[in-house]
Amino acid sequence: MISGPSGGGKSTFIRQLSERTLAPEILALFPDQAGSWPVVEANDVLKGNLSGDAFRGITHQPGGLLVHYDIVFIHCYGLKRYEDDPAMSLMTGADTLHVVFVRPDFQVVRRQFFDRKSRHQKTKSKASLLWGRFVRRPLRQALAPITGKPTLSTEELYGGHKWLAGCYRGWEAFLQRLADKHPNSKILIVEPASGPGEAPKFRLAANLGTAASTDPVLK
Repeated sequence: MISGPSGGGKSTFIRQLSERTLAPEILALFPDQAGSWPVVEANDVLKGNLSGDAFRGITHQPGGLLVHYDIVFIHCYGLKRYEDDPAMSLMTGADTLHVVFVRPDFQVVRRQFFDRKSRHQKTKSKASLLWGRFVRRPLRQALAPITGKPTLSTEELYGGHKWLAGCYRGWEAFLQRLADKHPNSKILIVEPASGPGEAPKFRLAANLGTAASTDPVLK
């Protein structure tokens, strides 16, 4: 599982894994063929775009698989625990558990999120922005118990830097519980290590697991 916040570098990490341009000490923790594994979006289960049975079938196929997981997304649906995500039990039930947490500075992620949102809003009309703020969003929240759609927007979640810091702590606590439950797991924390204008790089910040297994399934 390649996990982290929206815009935090998960897709860049996967691309560099495919291109084998990650730091050697990180590449050494992956099988040589990991970069060619297919990628599945675990958040699609909660979105309703992928059934639990279909996701289970994908993750239990022979060969390797990279699972892309946004750690903020469950909170859009009002879930408090990662254990409550229907996709999580399908992943964490594996005999061998490998997880990468791409952990950028949460303040940087928050700034990048709203910079991107600001650029996107400039492409919309004033009427569209007003409709979304005063009609679509309140209506979505009112109908959430019936439709099962998100109760909170990502803008509302990323709006509080203290909340985002707490989300990081919650995910790291969950990873520690996984490490305790799966003593042979490999749970890595990597951080961006690039300066302004430099090509994206990552450094290994922590290894919560000491897996000796060479099972090629990263999930």
